[in-house]
Amino acid sequence: MAQILQSYAIIVIAAFTITSFLPLGSSDIIEITCQKTPNVQLCDNILRNDPKSSTANLNGLTLIIINSLASRSNYTLKMIDQMLKDRPELKSPLTECWNDYNVISTFFILDAIEAANNGDVQLGEESMYEVKDFAGQCDDQFKPNPSPFVNVHQMVSDMADVTSSMFSMMSM
Repeated sequence: MAQILQSYAIIVIAAFTITSFLPLGSSDIIEITCQKTPNVQLCDNILRNDPKSSTANLNGLTLIIINSLASRSNYTLKMIDQMLKDRPELKSPLTECWNDYNVISTFFILDAIEAANNGDVQLGEESMYEVKDFAGQCDDQFKPNPSPFVNVHQMVSDMADVTSSMFSMMSM
């Protein structure tokens, strides 16, 4: 009986020792990563809704957020296209917004993808700064009236903040 207990104790200690050195599971890396971002809930929602996050490392998680940001940006372009048809009186600011989001989609998102793939923290952070700047410029086109996209731009800005913080984590 004593020998059985001793064997059991050795197995428990060995199992504890082995598991404490294993890499964190996917849900753990998502939780740990998102806790270090300025918008934990947004980060968590995006990552947990993408099945690829279950096997992703930090670069992979960053790419998932970037892809979500790209989708949001492309959706915004479609919204602007529709508003150009529905609200011709807003043609000038809408056209400027369309141009801003086209630059976000065709340049800064691609730069961010390249940065995540290559571990280029500086390029990644700079591209997210530009995303925020161009989204803000779109809002400014409607002044003194409120932008019809203020909530969309806030989401894009929040996603850029999350992505930028994830790039910062890559340098740690």
